Amino acid sequence: MRHFNFFEGTSTGCDTIIQMLNEDDKEVKDEMTKNWRNHKLEELKFVGTLGALLASCLSSTSSWPDVLPNGKSKPWLVRAMLYSGLILALFSVLVAGIQSMRLHRLSAHPDGLELIRHSLGRRRRSDNKALPSWLHVYAWEFSLAFLVLAVLFMVVATTILIWAGARYGPWKPEGTNWWEGNAKMAVLFTSILGLAVVFLILSQGALSKSNFFRI
Repeated sequence: MRHFNFFEGTSTGCDTIIQMLNEDDKEVKDEMTKNWRNHKLEELKFVGTLGALLASCLSSTSSWPDVLPNGKSKPWLVRAMLYSGLILALFSVLVAGIQSMRLHRLSAHPDGLELIRHSLGRRRRSDNKALPSWLHVYAWEFSLAFLVLAVLFMVVATTILIWAGARYGPWKPEGTNWWEGNAKMAVLFTSILGLAVVFLILSQGALSKSNFFRI
């Protein structure tokens, strides 16, 4: 049965782990484990770098003015989401760093490859086939999940902030022309954001192994 998973890499990663755990040839199994470890280390390094850059961007939002162009104060929800996004970005870096160190330490062990496989799988009693331990599989995706949530929080907070500045306020009393610079900026920003989201979904669908999109 075909399905579409926005985070296609998770299901692909599970398939890779299943093949790795159930491979009969010891040399092939070790080689697959090395490939999984090396690619996971590269992924964690990439996520950690992006998380650090995003945390830097979010920390700079504290210098944004508290008074909007219409004279109103910045909504509390915006500040809450920006600071929450900062926490998520920092934890994305932290989790990626801890998991990278864990993989390096396991790799230094004489039976490191076997320990990596043991931490990922469990035996099914019915046919003795190895299946991924779902908790451990998704635990390796936590750093990416924190990063995506941090981006989402920043985008939503920025959208709320821009539209809050386009409303009527002390410096933009009701009865005046609403369609001014801040309103135009809000509409243009939302249009670009919507277009970016559409292309993001299309790109994920096009790269999905389920072939959800057919063009």
